[in-house]
Amino acid sequence: MREEDEATLDVARGDVALSKHLKNSLGVLRDKVDDPNFKRLVDDVLAGKQGLRDAFTSDAFSAALDPLVRKGAEDYDKLSEQERSELAKTGEQQFAELREQERTAGPPNRSRPEEVEEDEDFSRRSWLE
Repeated sequence: MREEDEATLDVARGDVALSKHLKNSLGVLRDKVDDPNFKRLVDDVLAGKQGLRDAFTSDAFSAALDPLVRKGAEDYDKLSEQERSELAKTGEQQFAELREQERTAGPPNRSRPEEVEEDEDFSRRSWLE
């Protein structure tokens, strides 16, 4: 396994940009959900103790996120086609930028993790409230 693949989440299949995005999203969700079982589960995933694929199928994950997913789906249904298209373009642009950063940065410097640039903070987005 390549060094840069070790830090990626199992579901990202080596895509560092996707893995960064998912890790950031998990952190945002962890902060939004009060359930201590969910928080422990996310901590384990972020620490590499458990795969996201297994966590996703757990009761704790479902119990914590089902209400958020339902609300997000309802909010998405209320968006116009133009708003949906704009959201899709924004997401595609963010992934392109992350992938370009990874391409130009080379392998991650594991000895100084505090210098790693974080993904965008989505905690203020309305669909997570």
